[in-house]
Amino acid sequence: MSNIKFNSPSLLEVDATMHLAKIQFENGNWKRYEILGEGQYKKSGSYLVPSLPVEFHCHGIGDYDFSNLDELDLERVNVLAEEEGIYCVPSIFLPHHQLDLFILMMNDFAVKKSNGKLSNILGISLEGPLLASFAGTPAKGNWAPTKEEWSMIASCGNLGLIYTVLSPDTMTKDSYLKEQITDDHPSIEWIVKTLVENGIKPALGHFQKNDPIHTSELIKQVIKIAKDTNRFMDSTPVITDHLFNDMPLNFKHTWRTSEERKVRLQELYESEIQGWSLDNICEKVGQVPGTLIKAAAAGDITICMNFDSEHVDLEIVRKVVELIGTSNIIAMTDRIDTDVMCGQELKKNGENNLWYQGKGYVAAGSYTIDRLMHNIRSIGFNESDIWNLTSFTPLREAHHLNQLKSQEIVPFSFVDETKTRTHLTTTNPDLLFI
Repeated sequence: MSNIKFNSPSLLEVDATMHLAKIQFENGNWKRYEILGEGQYKKSGSYLVPSLPVEFHCHGIGDYDFSNLDELDLERVNVLAEEEGIYCVPSIFLPHHQLDLFILMMNDFAVKKSNGKLSNILGISLEGPLLASFAGTPAKGNWAPTKEEWSMIASCGNLGLIYTVLSPDTMTKDSYLKEQITDDHPSIEWIVKTLVENGIKPALGHFQKNDPIHTSELIKQVIKIAKDTNRFMDSTPVITDHLFNDMPLNFKHTWRTSEERKVRLQELYESEIQGWSLDNICEKVGQVPGTLIKAAAAGDITICMNFDSEHVDLEIVRKVVELIGTSNIIAMTDRIDTDVMCGQELKKNGENNLWYQGKGYVAAGSYTIDRLMHNIRSIGFNESDIWNLTSFTPLREAHHLNQLKSQEIVPFSFVDETKTRTHLTTTNPDLLFI
């Protein structure tokens, strides 16, 4: 950090307001730190942000597959996140036989966090195990916990488990897990209430596709239960897995091959995307995604959506952001850097940068959060919007946003004229220049 040097004429605060500023940093020290009125310096597009982007739904970094609990070294993962200049919420697929190991890992995580370690890991998340349609996810990570097992998972809320992806329609007849459900398994209502009471957000996703109207009603029920139970006032009680993926749709949302891309513009036109509104969104995109979009626009939930251009086309995500705004959307990567995830071998097909599993289903992404920031910028959103989507909103949902101002040592990102981001962690200037 000693060789990082910059002058910044603007500061983007964590409330997404841009301020004129006179900031100078050199030789590891703040030389000047004056924050002026709202605005951005017209002669320079560079600015400073007292934050880092967040990998909010991420399956692996470097050599680490987060679902390989036997070899997962969170201290080393934290180092990799520090080096990349990001916060991370590792997303784990949990096989049934590793539930006890997961509980041990969460206890160890909580101890290390309480001792001031793992500062770049905001918390942990689970993808599953209760998924109605598993698509490209590892099959062994999909199972139906009993009430006792759900209580074990819920106990991890106090240990740093932020959210778990679940399907509200798992109990319906077309669910992948329906045959596993017995009298020992609790209702969705009990599961949601128990999770939220323990500070864990249900992340809705992996829906079955045969009865979207019924599924949309179940989504509304889950949101109501979570809102009535919610004990956190700083965030929404429900989030989602990635919007448009693994759910019933009325339109085509992505063009991943060279053949498909030949008809992209025509099919986008046929989707009547310019005419989408909150009044007709269920008709245009489908009952399930439409219900989620309307709930996010109302401020009841926060949507996760992939901006890599391959999970979902960028024209479609742009329209969704226009409908909802950036305060209730999280840009997620679904990233993993290794070619194995929870024991499932992955490969790329040469047409895009997605990871595919053996049956041809998309399993994960490979782009970084910085690449997503570039993509969001390329479709016309300003810097405040970009940081809301990639940092401020996910930090809020992880209950971390309000902690930044009070810390003695804080992270910063300096974005230069070319929109290249440099990161550093240093003394909080608000405590120096009072």
